[in-house]
Amino acid sequence: MDISYLLPTLLLLPLFGIGLIALGSHPRKTAIVVSFLNLVPGLLLAGLVLRNGQVLFGPEPIPVRGIFPFKFILGIDGLSLPLVGLTLGVTLAAMGVSRDGVKREREYFICLLLVGLGALGAFLSVDLFYFFSFHEVALIPTFLLLGIWGQGDRSGAAWRMTLYLMFGSLVLLVALIGLVLSIPETARTLDWRVLTEALQTNPMTADRQTILAALLLVGFGTLISLVPFHSWAPGGYASAPTPAAMLHAGILKKFGLYGLLRVALPMVPAGWQQIWGIVGLMLAANILYCGLAALQQRDFRWLLGFSSVMHMGTIFLGLISGTVLGLGGALLLMVGHGFSVALGFAVAGEIHHRTGTTWIPDLGGLAKKAPKLWFYLMIATMASIGLPSLANFAGEILIFFGAWASHPYLVVIAAWGVVLSAVAMLRAVRGIAFGPLANAAESSPQGDITGTREVWPFAFLTTILFVLGLVPVLVLGPARPVLERLLSR
Repeated sequence: MDISYLLPTLLLLPLFGIGLIALGSHPRKTAIVVSFLNLVPGLLLAGLVLRNGQVLFGPEPIPVRGIFPFKFILGIDGLSLPLVGLTLGVTLAAMGVSRDGVKREREYFICLLLVGLGALGAFLSVDLFYFFSFHEVALIPTFLLLGIWGQGDRSGAAWRMTLYLMFGSLVLLVALIGLVLSIPETARTLDWRVLTEALQTNPMTADRQTILAALLLVGFGTLISLVPFHSWAPGGYASAPTPAAMLHAGILKKFGLYGLLRVALPMVPAGWQQIWGIVGLMLAANILYCGLAALQQRDFRWLLGFSSVMHMGTIFLGLISGTVLGLGGALLLMVGHGFSVALGFAVAGEIHHRTGTTWIPDLGGLAKKAPKLWFYLMIATMASIGLPSLANFAGEILIFFGAWASHPYLVVIAAWGVVLSAVAMLRAVRGIAFGPLANAAESSPQGDITGTREVWPFAFLTTILFVLGLVPVLVLGPARPVLERLLSR
């Protein structure tokens, strides 16, 4: 049996679920079952990567003179494996917290499955054409989810997100084309493995590398919400339906970070080092500006949005550390942040469903009226601020140690970011969970989350956060050989 067929299975199962929903099966149940079944090939592939280092599916690339040879090649190694696992886990949890009875329910769950499908395709694609295209496939239903099923200023948030991310994608496309055109015509390929080797054999000039590295930074940075290209993110997450916020903040935002690890660092290493200073200024702005902005928020969804943007600055610090320790910490924090922010938005969605608001001054007494929901709010908060034994702490501490030798001042700024995050999140918890019952909570007819149907998505995300925090080698072990090769180029 050809085990490589497990890779397209990861994409075919969501497609199969979309087809069943379109033909009339129960949307929510179908989405949950398909997302759960997709864990099976995911776990099998994880075992194969641990044993073999990588798994590939598809034809081998053949450089062709005069044309771009698009090849549908899928692959998974120690770098993409944690992000595929993140996608599978958050997608399943997002389907679990979604609700029956939304308007145009069939289209709603099809869009959710398409977002997960696009993210999986982007992380698995070896050909840059499909790497880029799958991400765009995920963005289109994201815009629809925000514009049709969102809340508050959903129209304005959808347009801001559309314009910013279209700009980022356009700049990214220019940068990718520039990389391909930088090698001799007879050797051109879109396979990032062969392209990386070709760029090492035919190195670009330092100036050209710097220009392409800057374009990659702007393109991927806009998708990541790096300051000053960040203003689409907090409002977009605050207005999006809960599963869409979980999927985008938890998964799709990691596409840009993965792209920098996969494309920028190995293909334009000299150019990436040349712009370290600019990246340092931008990540410091992410940490300090967005951290201070988070302190001013009185809406819990907006607070989570600014907190999410702030954490991207710490991950960028790992990307410019120049050490395996720092890169490993960045990868671990990418995964930990994905699960923790998904849990945070899931809790915010439940609070809104039960009280009709996430405005912190109108809340209070959650710990008394809904102790289970309060417990998961505390887990999301502790993970976000980097409590030991949870995944975010392990990633942050590795980044700090890995970046200290080259960027000590930025490490100090990032440490202050932890303080800002702790103050903002703990103050929000105090306002939401403690004190007398506020009007919104007291008048709500619904109490705590009850039963397996409501509890399991929260318990699932919490378990993963503890497992990765206590055993970070699950992410770092398979990734280390890949990260060492990135730095050796």
